[in-house]
Amino acid sequence: MATSKVLQEYGTQLLFADHATDFGAAPATVANSLIIGAPTDVQMNMSVIADAAYWQSAKTATLADTGTAAPIEWVLGACMEATATPAAGTTYSFWWNSSPSATDGTANSGGTSGTDLAYTAAGEDQLILIGQLMNRNTVVNIDAVVGRFSMPYLYGSLIIQNNSGVAMVADADADEIHCVLTPIITHIQAAV
Repeated sequence: MATSKVLQEYGTQLLFADHATDFGAAPATVANSLIIGAPTDVQMNMSVIADAAYWQSAKTATLADTGTAAPIEWVLGACMEATATPAAGTTYSFWWNSSPSATDGTANSGGTSGTDLAYTAAGEDQLILIGQLMNRNTVVNIDAVVGRFSMPYLYGSLIIQNNSGVAMVADADADEIHCVLTPIITHIQAAV
């Protein structure tokens, strides 16, 4: 009897980091990298997030694989670096602003702007909650699977809240901080 297999493939990641100032092609410490292959860069200066503050990324380019077809499921991974050791159990929270428009200031949920700047918390209930990274007693905290979610539109932006009790590492030193969104693509292997 011939059988088919349903496998999982990774598409091109979105790499959220301060590409304009601090972050090169990868983190300074190779062991901290969540990058697979050659990702698409998205500007997000996470080094300026104070404790209890929010930050939003620039809006992504199209997430489409071909035409208007895009992966349904995505996984968020995060590598966060603080100025001092956060207490175990504190968190970073992550949301997604899903948008049908490529234009920065158009069709954004929750009062987001689609640009790399501070976010005034007021509309999180209109955003897609991805999950939280739970901190350990260490300056650099990594979670390869903060959460899995589906994106209803081809554009969007990432929103982060710092609940770690300490500020993120200073601007010009943020060479470890990055988040990746990895598309999970179902691949059906022909029966053999």
